[in-house]
Amino acid sequence: MAIFLAAIVILLSALACYAFISQSIEKKMIQKQRILMTLKTKQRNLVHLINGFPPNFLTTELLSLIYRALIDACEQLSKIEPKDPRHLDDITLYTNQLGTLPKTNSAQRPRVDNPQQMKEIRQHLQELQHFLAQQEALKIINKVQLGAYTDQVKRLSLQMAVDAYLYHAKLAQQAGKLRLAIHYFTLAKKLLIAENTTRAYDKQIAQLDDITAKLEEKARLANEAPAEIETAPDTENKRKDVIAADDMDSWKKKQIYD
Repeated sequence: MAIFLAAIVILLSALACYAFISQSIEKKMIQKQRILMTLKTKQRNLVHLINGFPPNFLTTELLSLIYRALIDACEQLSKIEPKDPRHLDDITLYTNQLGTLPKTNSAQRPRVDNPQQMKEIRQHLQELQHFLAQQEALKIINKVQLGAYTDQVKRLSLQMAVDAYLYHAKLAQQAGKLRLAIHYFTLAKKLLIAENTTRAYDKQIAQLDDITAKLEEKARLANEAPAEIETAPDTENKRKDVIAADDMDSWKKKQIYD
């Protein structure tokens, strides 16, 4: 009888041990799948972010930071799925693309004159700012670096807002509304002046002065009456695209690129 009871106890213990091991294996598999999904989502987001901007739009510094994060995600995927050759292929691809980035931003930033593309780029700039906040939160970059990167994003956002005004100015010119065009050129100039503490926008401001002076003369010769100011669609949102560093705390709450 004692032997029988001992056998039952051993059997129950074995079953309990088996159940425990099975649960542990299942938990590890679930955890592995979660990590894989997170990394693959991160990879897709970063690729989407890179492809979301026109060529020569982002600075080399910003692109390099994104590529390094992308390569890191692929390396982690390769460790979890060592038999999947796609991860090594991706590492090679993105490493080569990182290596071919220009050392300096010598190419001129393209001017955007498509409303839909403007909207998409503004969204991507917000995603980029979220990404920067996450990089700082993960201690990949420090606060000084974050400030430098954020300043670059602010400049790009400013130029997008200026491009929007220039687009509406161009439409007004094509419609023969010279004073309305002058109005939009003036709004673009005001944006640049407000952010011109380092004199970086002197050339653009001078160009806008020259354009508005010529349009003023044409409007005077044509005896064009003062324009009824038409508000550009989404004007306030365009102005808000000049991102303030004070908003960083709210961006840090986003976990898109964890």
